[in-house]
Amino acid sequence: MNTLELRDTKLFNSPLEIGLRTLFVLNEVYPNTCDLQRLVYYDYLLVHSNDVDGGPKSIHPDVPHRSSEILVKRELLKKGLILMSSKELVKPIFNSNGIFYSATELTEPFLNYLQLEYANALRGVAKWLIETFAGYDDKRLENYIKNNLDVWGGEFSKESLLRGKI
Repeated sequence: MNTLELRDTKLFNSPLEIGLRTLFVLNEVYPNTCDLQRLVYYDYLLVHSNDVDGGPKSIHPDVPHRSSEILVKRELLKKGLILMSSKELVKPIFNSNGIFYSATELTEPFLNYLQLEYANALRGVAKWLIETFAGYDDKRLENYIKNNLDVWGGEFSKESLLRGKI
């Protein structure tokens, strides 16, 4: 790989990064599963946990209009799940209710190798996230997100709600 190719490699909010973050969430819910929409919500709450009253410090900066991330992460998350699935770290499960995703027996051992400060922060916040939101059914979680988008600095949130995009 030459220097120009390295400069064009995007790591922040790439399928690789979002896929790795998702591993921490799926590992916490294991042996339960999550569908794509729940994982989109969980990813937002994972990196912006301070948006939740009483939540831990956010892993990513609280940038303006960050709630619009919920609208654009779906495709990135799909690609991240495909990447993690290709490494047998995520297992897609198909049933009559749709496609759900699960950690595998390789997920936790893989995550245990990651000892960076960022990985340790993800581990802790993922634990808090699941303790806080795992009891929410899909409708309650969706309503929680919709009811707080404006609070979280979303300039596009009202437009998105009107169009039914979340």
